[in-house]
Amino acid sequence: MMPQSVAVYVRRQGASAAVINMALNPALAWVGNRGMRFMPLRSIVSDAAVTSVVLSLLVALFVTSGVHRDLKAGRVRAVSGFSREGRLLSRLPGHSWALGLMLGFGIAFVLAPLTCGLFHLAGIPGLCFARFALFKAVYTGLLGFVVTRWVILRQLLRVSLT
Repeated sequence: MMPQSVAVYVRRQGASAAVINMALNPALAWVGNRGMRFMPLRSIVSDAAVTSVVLSLLVALFVTSGVHRDLKAGRVRAVSGFSREGRLLSRLPGHSWALGLMLGFGIAFVLAPLTCGLFHLAGIPGLCFARFALFKAVYTGLLGFVVTRWVILRQLLRVSLT
């Protein structure tokens, strides 16, 4: 079997993570809010911060094991050479737990205040549950794709550095 290019591999894995998170996270939000009540801004920001950490950790755990399995099977090859992004990623921890937590807390630290600020500037005090679920689907889909990309590249760099 011919190994996939890294770009194709990242796109496929990232798209899978995005679709799974776009379906799963709004469903989990509904379970936590069956009354489908209005979501005030502080709840949206808190949810985004917690989701960033949990999603990043879980994606790192699942994707890391998948990358190592695919490397052993020859379905993908380690990255050779370093792009600017690669140099930054190579400074992150290689272990899945540490990588997931570092990405999650970093993303939460940046995006939670940004979300709060944007909503506040737009004069949005919160969202009805349907709009919150849509926000959550888009947010977690994009987050799932980006974190998957970073975890894959970090793991491929880790292998190429050893």
